Formats: sequence, structure tokens, C-alpha cells
Amino acid sequence: MDDFMNEYTFNEIHAGDIVKGKIIKILNDGIIADIGYKSDAFVPKSQLSLNPNIKMSDDFNVGDEIDLYIIKREDENGDVLASKIKADTELAEERLSISFKNGDILNGKIIEVVKGGVVADVLGVKAFIPASQLDIHYVDDLNSYLGEKVEVKIIDYIPNKKLVASRKVVFEEEKNKKKETLLKNMQEGQVVNGVVKSIAKFGAFVDLGGIDGLIPLREISWGRNVNINDLLHVGDRVDVYVNKIDQEKITLSLKKLSPDPWMNIDEKFKLGDIILGTIANVTTFGIFVEISEGVEGLVHKSDLIKNIKEYKIGDEMTVEIISFDSEKKKLSLKEVEKNSESYDLEREKLNVTIKDRLEDVNTYS
Repeated sequence: MDDFMNEYTFNEIHAGDIVKGKIIKILNDGIIADIGYKSDAFVPKSQLSLNPNIKMSDDFNVGDEIDLYIIKREDENGDVLASKIKADTELAEERLSISFKNGDILNGKIIEVVKGGVVADVLGVKAFIPASQLDIHYVDDLNSYLGEKVEVKIIDYIPNKKLVASRKVVFEEEKNKKKETLLKNMQEGQVVNGVVKSIAKFGAFVDLGGIDGLIPLREISWGRNVNINDLLHVGDRVDVYVNKIDQEKITLSLKKLSPDPWMNIDEKFKLGDIILGTIANVTTFGIFVEISEGVEGLVHKSDLIKNIKEYKIGDEMTVEIISFDSEKKKLSLKEVEKNSESYDLEREKLNVTIKDRLEDVNTYS
């Protein structure tokens, strides 16, 4: 036997050494690895991974090379007892310190849900990720992240004592890079495509692919008193006009993608036309009536048939054009009594002209 053993040279190992091992057999309770020693190393399942739900066949394969910490050179069966967890922990310490200092992004896998957050296996070491650092948005179900591979940055580290990581920081940095690129390439007057992210009383926010822009209510439509929810819905993909870029604040417009309804207005209407309009606003000095989308005129209170307090926004009103200035976008109207002589004389004109011209304006706008 001595002559036989002398023909072979084995690595000398001692308890506490970290060596390379190649998996040669996968068992239910652990693995067997060749470490270049006269005896193979046995790694119990409990010493293979931090993940309490480890699946041997999924996480390890015959032929895989792994780092192993020698616990005992020979156990009662003559095998070497080793730990992958302890090897990973010792080897990770220096890299974790450097990564924490440099702000490097590290890969990890979420292995456990705990109070206030989750635990991830990062370089073979348990890293706590607070729920507030798991994502940019609020996380409701922590269990849905179990088993997910993640990219994180170390935000707090005390060797062998404390390791806190953040996935949110990585997302925010990626978002900021996208913002910088978008802002660099985006120009006022440009038409871009985005997705409606949220809708508020004052307008709609559109995700432009990494940065949000706002369509103020006044830029939704040329018309007044429009219901934004009738025109836009969360998730809609829309083309928008870039109205203004002020640092990171982007103001958008929908209405500027359609012609100004005041353009060539004198070709659509003329003095004396009687039109059925809609009350857009009621003031102390008169009423503004919209005769087509985005085109309003003022009926002075002296040209109203009833007391101004009797009129409401949204009511219909029959009016006559008495003057207009297309350049200044000013239109003067007066209310026409439906049973008046003026209304009777113009009824045929109202039935034909109003219908045809409003259809033209609506098509045009």
C-alpha cells in the first residue's frame, strides 16, 4: 500500500483551508466533490446554500466547480467534511468591502421573506433588503419576489455583522440615465410617442420612456370644458407635441397636433350667420358661447334675452355673429329669440348653413 500511495501526490489540506472542488455526485442530503485529496469532500445540504428552499438538482450539477471551506480533514467515515457557505462568506468579505466603497452593482437572489423586507443571497452572504428598497413603487406582496434574481447595491456594510442592500437605488440610477439620454435628444417642437401614466384634474402624465411629461388640461383640446377622461385613458399610447422643456420638467400638448380652429375661420363663418352654440362660461359682463370646438364668442349681457343668472354652462344657445376678428381671435355674438322674426327669417339658413358648416369645422378641427 505504501508503494502504491507513493506513486500519487495529493494536496495537503487542513481545517480552515479554502480549496476548489468539482462536484462528482449529487445526493439527497448533500454532494460529493473531488478536491484533489486522497479522500473526496462531503458537503451537507445545510452547508451548500443560504437558501432554505434549495433544490439540489436545480442549483447544482455534476461537473460544477465550487469553493469549499474545510471543516474536518477526515470525519468518522474517512471523508473530508466541507462547507460551501463558509467558503463563500470568507471569500466575499473583501469583494463586498470593495463593492460597498465603489458602489458596484452585484447580483443576488431573494431567498427569504422576513419582517420589514427580504433576504437575498449576495456572493454567498445574506443581505437584507428593506421593503422600501425593493422597488421604486410600493411593494404590497413580498412573497411574490421569492426566488427572483436581482441586481443590488450595498448601502450599509459592517463585515461579518451587517449587510444591507438596495434594488431601488439600481432602478433609480437606470431611470436617471434614461432621463439624461432623453433630455439630451429631445427638443421643443418635436412630436414623441408615450403612454398615459396617470390622469388628474389638471392634466395627464405621459411616460416618454424613462421620463414623464405633463399635458396640462388647457393643452388637451382646443375646446373648453372638455372631460379629460373622455379623451384619454391610463395605458393609452399617444403622440404628443413637446411644448416646453424646463430642466427636467416637460410640458406636452395634444391640441397642437391638430390645426388651430381659428385658422381660416372667415371661410367657415360670416357676419349674420345664426348658429346653435353651447355656453362655455358665464361672467358678470356676458356669456361665452362655443360655436365650434375651440371657437368662442362673447354675448354681452345687453344682448341676452334673459337675466344672466338664468344661464348655465353647457346649455345650448342660438346666436348671431355680429362681428369677428380672426387675427385677434375675437368674436361678438348676440342671442336670437327662437320665436322672433329674425329667427323665422333665418330658420332655413340655420337648418342648412349651421349643419353644413359645423360638420366642416368639426372635420377640419
